[in-house]
Amino acid sequence: MLEAIDRHSMEEARALLARGFPMRTPAFWAAGLERLAAFHEAASLGPVGQIMRMKGEAVGVILTMRSRRDGQHGTAPRSVVNLSSWYVDERFRLLAPRMLQQVLAEPVDTFTDLTPSPPVTDMIGRFGFERRYDGGAILPLPILALRMGPGHVAPVESAAVDAGTGRMVEDHLGLGCLACALVEGQTARPIVFIAGRRKGLPAARLVYAEDLASVRRNLGELARFLLARGVICLEMPASRGDVVPGTWFSGRSRPTFVRGVDATAAVDHAYSEFVFLRI
Repeated sequence: MLEAIDRHSMEEARALLARGFPMRTPAFWAAGLERLAAFHEAASLGPVGQIMRMKGEAVGVILTMRSRRDGQHGTAPRSVVNLSSWYVDERFRLLAPRMLQQVLAEPVDTFTDLTPSPPVTDMIGRFGFERRYDGGAILPLPILALRMGPGHVAPVESAAVDAGTGRMVEDHLGLGCLACALVEGQTARPIVFIAGRRKGLPAARLVYAEDLASVRRNLGELARFLLARGVICLEMPASRGDVVPGTWFSGRSRPTFVRGVDATAAVDHAYSEFVFLRI
């Protein structure tokens, strides 16, 4: 029933995604799939997703964005698969849980789902996923830039990181992300953002941060870093009761879920649709 997406079936996958998510243009899917496939091929990560077929007809698709994480802070290395852009033709919607069950049968340490649709949100708890954040907070950077914090921003190279984290940062810089080091006292931690647009305005999303409390303490420093790069608002993961003053919780942002070994970092949305698809 399931078939790995390869170069021969990439066009079928693109057509299914364009049908399932009509708010995105075919060009959006073509560019995102090419970016994802090129990264998977270069890193020998395997297929970028699965197509579901019924009597030879392609009727469903799900993207499986893969990464390998070296152990950090004494933890074991782990494999991560981020599930994204899941669509099943309405005629076969009852088979969607079986499709997900087959995808989850792969021996992977961590599965994540960072942008589930409302029906998927209602379903995946039955498959062992746990909610990490309720959604996202929107931060107006020109206002936050007036704040002072205990730390400062430095070039990302100044962050003392293990080899795996350093490779993740390098990968994301190569994929068009922004990165810096957030320095507090003797500690310098890497911070990674992906820039894009929100309602037509230049915006960024927090993709990786080891300590979210440190980010919140130093929002003024980070706001000035992003403003200097043309970004005027930031979205970062948050729960409804955990939004700092001067920001607001976004009803547009989807909750995030994880199954299996959780990340040691507070925010680890690396190698996800935020980066590959620029959602």
